Amino acid sequence: MLRSLHIRDFAIIEDLQLEFASGFNVLTGETGAGKSIIMQALDLVCGGRASPDDVRAGADEAVIEALFELSEQEIQALADGGVTPREDMQIRRVVSRAGKSRVHLDGAPSSVGVLGQIGGRLLHVYGQHEQAVLLRADSHLDLLDTYAAHPELTAAMAAACDCLREAVAERNRRRQGRETAEQRMELLRFQQDELTTAAVRPGEDEELRLEKDKLAHAEKLLQVCRQGEEALYSGDQAVTAVLGRVAAHLRDAARIDPAFGGTIELLVAAEAQVEEAAASLRDYGGDVSFDADRREALEERWALLQRLIRKYGGSIESVLESQADLEAELRGLEGQGADLEALERGVAAAAAAAWKAAAALSASRHTRARYLEKGVTRELQALGMSGGVFGVSFLSAPPEPVPGSAGPFGGAGGVTLDRAGADVVEFQFSGNPGEPPRPLARVASGGELSRIMLALKVLTAGRGEVATLVFDEVDAGIGGA
Repeated sequence: MLRSLHIRDFAIIEDLQLEFASGFNVLTGETGAGKSIIMQALDLVCGGRASPDDVRAGADEAVIEALFELSEQEIQALADGGVTPREDMQIRRVVSRAGKSRVHLDGAPSSVGVLGQIGGRLLHVYGQHEQAVLLRADSHLDLLDTYAAHPELTAAMAAACDCLREAVAERNRRRQGRETAEQRMELLRFQQDELTTAAVRPGEDEELRLEKDKLAHAEKLLQVCRQGEEALYSGDQAVTAVLGRVAAHLRDAARIDPAFGGTIELLVAAEAQVEEAAASLRDYGGDVSFDADRREALEERWALLQRLIRKYGGSIESVLESQADLEAELRGLEGQGADLEALERGVAAAAAAAWKAAAALSASRHTRARYLEKGVTRELQALGMSGGVFGVSFLSAPPEPVPGSAGPFGGAGGVTLDRAGADVVEFQFSGNPGEPPRPLARVASGGELSRIMLALKVLTAGRGEVATLVFDEVDAGIGGA
C-alpha cells in the first residue's frame, strides 16, 4: 500500500509531505486547494505522461517520491512483470523544465515504460465518472469476477480457451493443407499410373533407337550381309576358296621345305575365321526383319519414351528417379490422414477441457453472485437507499457444448465460449420497494449509479492485486449524509 508521498516544485506545490495509514484516508478541501494536483502527482508516480508545464514557476525540476509497502501478493505481481522489488519500494519521478523525465526504482535508474507497467499493480485511481462503466453490460462480468476472487478459475478458463484455439487453428491449417494435399495426391496418382503403365526400363531408349535404326535400314543391312557372305565364302572368288588354294600350294612346297609349315597353319586359321565371319553375316542376314507392324510399335514406344523424358527431366534415369520420388511423396501425403484424425481428437479433448473449465467458473460465479447481491443491497441501505435492491442476472444458458455445426466454441442456447467462459451477466436494480429489478443501465439514475459503484468498490476492495485504491470525488452524485 502507499505509505508516503513527497511532492516538491510541482504545479503550485513547493514542498509537501503526506503520510498515509492503513485503512481509510480522506483528503478534503475547497475547490482550488490542490487536491487535483495531488492526483496528478500520483498519476506521474504510476507512469503517467509528464509535461514541462508541471514544474513550479521559478524551479528547474519537479520531484515526486512515493513509498509503497508491498504485500507478498504485490511482490509476486511485480515479479511476474519482470521487476524484483524490496518490501518497501520507493519510486522517484523527476520532471525537468527542459522536458526530460527521469525515473528511479529503489534508487536504480529505470524508464517511464517500466513505471507504467508496474504502476497499475501498485495503485488504482477511480475517477469522478467511474460509475459510467456500469452502463456497459460487458463490464459486469469483470466486476463479478473481481468480487468472486477466483483467479485460479479465470486463469484456468483462459488457458483452456487458448489451448482450444491453438488446437482448432492447427486442425484448420492441417485441413487446408489436406485439401491442397488431396489435389497434389490426385496429380501424383495420375503420374504414378502413367509411369507404372509405361514400365520404363533402364537403357530402354538406347535399345529402341538401335532396333528402330535396324528396321529403317533393313534392306541395306541385308544386302551388306549377303555381299559380305558371298565375298568371304559362297562366291566364285570367295576369300575362303583363295585361302584354300594357297594353302594347298604351300603344302606341296612344304614337301620340299618344311619351313612353309608355319605359314600353312596361319592360312588354315585365317580360313576358319573367315568362315566364322561369313557364318555370322549369314545368321545376321537371316534375322533382318521387314515387319511393318513391329516398326510401327517401335515408333509408338519411342514417342512415349520421348514424351516421358521431356516431362520428367530429360533422360531415362530422371524418369525412373521421378517415379521413385513421387511414390515416396504419395506415401507421405497419404499418411497425413492419420495426423488429421489425431488433431480432430485433440480438438475434441481441448473442447471438453474448456467447457469443463467454463462450467466450474460458472458455478463459482453463480454462488458468488448471490453474495454480491446481498452485499451491494446491504451497502445501499447505508448510502440512503433503503428500498434499493441489487441483482445479478445470468442471461446465458448453462455452459454445455453443442456437438455438430456449432463447432467446439458453440454451446447451448447460442452461447459462445471465449477466454472469459460462457456466461453473459447483467446487473439489475430496483430503487423502489415492490418493483422487480430491471437492467441497471436502463433504470438507474446518475446518483444511484454512483452509490452502486461505491458499494461495489467497498465490497471488492482488497480482493485484487492492487492494495491502494484512490477515489477522486468519491461523494460525486451521492449527496446527503
